[in-house]
Amino acid sequence: MKKKVYLVQIALSYSSPCFLPYSMGCIAAYLKKDSDITNHYEIADVIGMREKIQDIIKRFDNPDIVAFTNFVWNIEYNKELAKELKRVYPDVKILFGGHSVPKDSLFLDKYEFIDYLMHNEGEETTAMFLKAMANGEDLSEVPNLSYRGNDGNITTREYHPGDISNYPSPYTEGIFDHLLHEFPDVEFHATLETNRGCPYTCSYCEWCFTHKIRTFSMEKIKSEIEWIAKNKIRYCYCADANFGILDRDIEIAQYVVDQKNEHGYPEVFKPCYAKDSDDTVFEAGYLLNSNHIDKGVTLAYQTLDLQTLENIGRKNLTLEHFSDLYARYSESGIPTYTELILGLPGETYESFCKGICSLLESGQSNSMTVYECQVYDNSPMGNPEYREKHGIKVSRIPSFGIHYNPDYNGVQEYMDIITETATMPKNEWVKAYMFSVVLQTFHHLGLTRYFAIYLNKEKGISYYDFYSMLFDYIYNECSGYIHELFVELYNRKTDTETADWTYQKDVFGTTGWYFEEGAFLELALRFEDFRSEIKPFLKKFDIEEKIFDNLYKYQMGLIRRLGTDEVHLELDYNFYPFFKAVEEGEHIDLIQVGNSLDIKSNKVVFSWAEYAKEFVWFGKRYSATLMVNPRESIVYKEKK
Repeated sequence: MKKKVYLVQIALSYSSPCFLPYSMGCIAAYLKKDSDITNHYEIADVIGMREKIQDIIKRFDNPDIVAFTNFVWNIEYNKELAKELKRVYPDVKILFGGHSVPKDSLFLDKYEFIDYLMHNEGEETTAMFLKAMANGEDLSEVPNLSYRGNDGNITTREYHPGDISNYPSPYTEGIFDHLLHEFPDVEFHATLETNRGCPYTCSYCEWCFTHKIRTFSMEKIKSEIEWIAKNKIRYCYCADANFGILDRDIEIAQYVVDQKNEHGYPEVFKPCYAKDSDDTVFEAGYLLNSNHIDKGVTLAYQTLDLQTLENIGRKNLTLEHFSDLYARYSESGIPTYTELILGLPGETYESFCKGICSLLESGQSNSMTVYECQVYDNSPMGNPEYREKHGIKVSRIPSFGIHYNPDYNGVQEYMDIITETATMPKNEWVKAYMFSVVLQTFHHLGLTRYFAIYLNKEKGISYYDFYSMLFDYIYNECSGYIHELFVELYNRKTDTETADWTYQKDVFGTTGWYFEEGAFLELALRFEDFRSEIKPFLKKFDIEEKIFDNLYKYQMGLIRRLGTDEVHLELDYNFYPFFKAVEEGEHIDLIQVGNSLDIKSNKVVFSWAEYAKEFVWFGKRYSATLMVNPRESIVYKEKK
């Protein structure tokens, strides 16, 4: 009788949308193609939904081996499920692998219900493990494995496959068909890999197992994209570490566009673009964004502090090159966004906040995201010696649900977040984070963007000074709704015990939002309160009355309102071409000239939940919270 093998990759949440269990799907497809394995084992359907423990146990029928892939979003659930499986089936062998399994064997000492640990990539190692088990061979010859020996734990040699071009596809091999059939009401998202590996050595990252980039065949990649399109998968995440690093990525982007044009899907193809943005990234980004399949191209920075860059083993584009790239993308109608990480060793409050604003000075007004620095076991930053060297203190906080419904089905997940370093104590870490929230809410999401740009270009007021003044105004001078909202957020960020860092309100749907997104939505919802409370701050800058009145009309008129179909503005200054030139890295004079601005909205929604989803979640990368963005119909006319 064949032994039964179960493969488990539990999703982030038992709700919609939900990612298909790609990692275990890859392993399942690889195992099922090997007759030496299928002659000895029955490979069950991949288990992927986060059901209640007592319910998911019913999916197992006398299992012999159960393999789990572990990520930060499912490892606590996996532990509980594995423990219960051992109770119900005492002879079952439990195998833990995935990114959240450390490279050493300590998990075996800590969790007696785990029998084997698998390190690095799983396809070939799992196959070798199963063959060795079936033939009664010595497991010491199986690479990437930890297990209990007679004299203690044993960890075998490290191995990385050099050629992955012949790996089968979990999509075209039908690995996920049972999930689509059993859960027809779930909106499944897909993961696509075109290559594996990353040549960079950022200390906070453990994404890739090799520095060498290894590619899948174009035939496999195109067949997977076609499967995604034909199965009407709306969202596809491209899990390459550096999409656009290879010339063939342009061909891949074109094929995604072709499938979208033929089948209508995927609606969104989200790559992680190469760090050193070049012509290949530009061409691939242009193809995806001009066809409205991607939200924008990443110009990643993480930090702008030189000492911090050295500490984390990273090298950035120069700000001059960044400014040129931003202008090039803007001129071509391609949105860009920038990512930064708070809590990196060497960063101070001042260097972080001034770094953000230096990106604004270089042109990045469109979109920015600030992430808390997570510590992963297999990253260099996970090394205790590294953390001691840089005075890193980590808070273990409950995971929070950003852009999904936090539905853990009884098992809480956690994240390890850096909340203090030798150069940034916790109170300054909180303040720096909230400075970034203020800046993103008011600048990148658009509430004061045009005032800040005007004052910078015409009055020489730096973005750092403008947003530092706004920060002080919100927390120390303003006493109305804006003050109450941001004090609440500040207090919540200070709490690293319960860590309620998701903004959720039913009027905006059941999903969770980043603080800056929640703050923007609240101020858009209470727009008149926002207008009345922000005006005294804007008046502080002594702008000539006529210019102020026109600029205020322009700024407030372009913030997207619920149910907005079109906008018509009559103005006395050429604000539209003036600000457009700034976006494209150019300069024209601001002159007094009568003009009209007519904008026809590309999409109109009539509920705040849809507004939040379409314009904040899906649209903030291309400034959809403002009516002036690449997807709207805009007509500007000057009067003679």
